Amino acid sequence: MLFATATFAQNTGMVVGKVMDKELNNSPLVLANVSVKGTSIEAETDLTGLFVLENLEAGDYTLVCSFVGYETQEINVHVDALRPAELKLALAASTVSADDLAAITSLVQNETAIPTTGFN
Repeated sequence: MLFATATFAQNTGMVVGKVMDKELNNSPLVLANVSVKGTSIEAETDLTGLFVLENLEAGDYTLVCSFVGYETQEINVHVDALRPAELKLALAASTVSADDLAAITSLVQNETAIPTTGFN
């Protein structure tokens, strides 16, 4: 049984990293989401922007990093069972085009419009 545990431990790896705010002098992004694309494996960053993805089979993965109001970033990473893969990511604020802003404004106005009939 000890041999089986040792063998299992050698076949998994981990990704550790830090997600930073590119707009604010690389300060940590708290509660950013980091996930393995195509799986349900995910983690959130802590107060220092750190995250850990554990128990990954050795191989190549695509990580997806997202945070509300920031551009989503995808990065390819190789996981090795012998040592953790280490990453540093910096996310930039997303931009909203004038057309997108007009569509959002129109939608909000239509949703919050007060009917003018039927209140006599």
